[in-house]
Amino acid sequence: MTYSVWHRGLGITLDLTEADLGHPEYPRLLDEIYGNYQPDLLYCLGAHEDEGFICPGFMTIRKVDGRPHAMHVAKGERPETKAESDLHKALGEYTAKVAAGEGFRVTRPEGDGPEKGRADVTVEGADSHRLAYEIQLAAIAGGSVDDRTRNARRAGLTPLWLVNNENAIPIDRAPWARLNVQSWRDVTDRAALPVRGGVKHLHMSRCDWGNPVPCPQQGAGRCGGRHALWEPVRGLYYDDVIRRTATGELVSLYLPHPAGRRGWHMWVTPTDKDEFLEGRPEPDPGAPAARLADAAGRTGRSRAGGTEDGVRTELTRARDDELPIDASLWHTEPGPSEFSRPFVVGEFVIPGDLVAARRTFTRALEHAADIAAHLPSGADIAAGRAEITGGQRERLADARERCRRLAEEMHTHPWWETVGDRHAAREALTHAATHDSLSSWTFRPGFGPLV
Repeated sequence: MTYSVWHRGLGITLDLTEADLGHPEYPRLLDEIYGNYQPDLLYCLGAHEDEGFICPGFMTIRKVDGRPHAMHVAKGERPETKAESDLHKALGEYTAKVAAGEGFRVTRPEGDGPEKGRADVTVEGADSHRLAYEIQLAAIAGGSVDDRTRNARRAGLTPLWLVNNENAIPIDRAPWARLNVQSWRDVTDRAALPVRGGVKHLHMSRCDWGNPVPCPQQGAGRCGGRHALWEPVRGLYYDDVIRRTATGELVSLYLPHPAGRRGWHMWVTPTDKDEFLEGRPEPDPGAPAARLADAAGRTGRSRAGGTEDGVRTELTRARDDELPIDASLWHTEPGPSEFSRPFVVGEFVIPGDLVAARRTFTRALEHAADIAAHLPSGADIAAGRAEITGGQRERLADARERCRRLAEEMHTHPWWETVGDRHAAREALTHAATHDSLSSWTFRPGFGPLV
């Protein structure tokens, strides 16, 4: 039986063995949970996978013999408030109006409200692209999202869950799009409905010393290659999503998370999807996590062990945090040999990426010195004949900050832990970095260039 439950709204752990749930600062907390049921409010800190059973995660609290006990919530949905119902209706009407205006066939349930078991809006577009719009404004349990998503796919439809909350449950369970709209009065025209999340584009980030982020595959240094990032698309409106999903200009993609329970669902262009998958089959959202770990194993990464801390970490970030998604585990282009080939200077075998860092540092110092050399002289400034502009100060500060960052990263490179004489090692590194070409180096078999 589970006695530790995470309250997502307050960010606290509830202890069900205590009458006050372990939080005397919230004296009516248990009554509030009873009186305002939300299927996505409480989460099991023992979330696990065991013999093919995946813990549904979400929980509710009931009293047994006068004591609170937690029970799992696989399915369920909070009834919509009047405001949510009005907004739901307005978004459904708007979706149907825009889709019909684009010439697509539109189907809606009969009557004023949503019909159980049917999508809010079905859009049949070009080339057999058929969308099932699920407008979800009230809290819902993951099992209910999964059921409705499966039903849509069995009917030959691609689900599109429309939400207005960055923590909405469908975000990590099905293809989705997020609008920042809270009232039916805001559903007016194209400009009123910018898309806040759910659509991504593929960016290949260069992993060299000009990038302040360490190599995501190695965890340190740089590999010189390019790593995949899925970045949020800005400047897109809901009208665009309706049209582009129906024409096939946007397609759904699922990317499993290598170190947690959540994955990512997103809308991307077919070109980006093909480049990213490189002919591999798209991962299956329903596949057991053990199978998805195979991709992580190729780069030596391991999945999180499902500990309480890991679950808390997953739950404290928003489902849609609007940050780029590191996809380097699945798509990486190798870098030039100068980053991977070690340089041998005397007794030292120096990693190629550290030599590249030293060369980048030298160029950064020269750039900062050049900026400083073109500033007005102290005499001219003192005499009032010239002054340093704000732009000049900013450029010099940026250049010096880059030098500082590079110096710090070189100093903390893991290679230094393997050397005894650091002074001699620094001299060897400088020597290796001052050779502009490999043509003057000889090679030690199994290592690299040799001086």
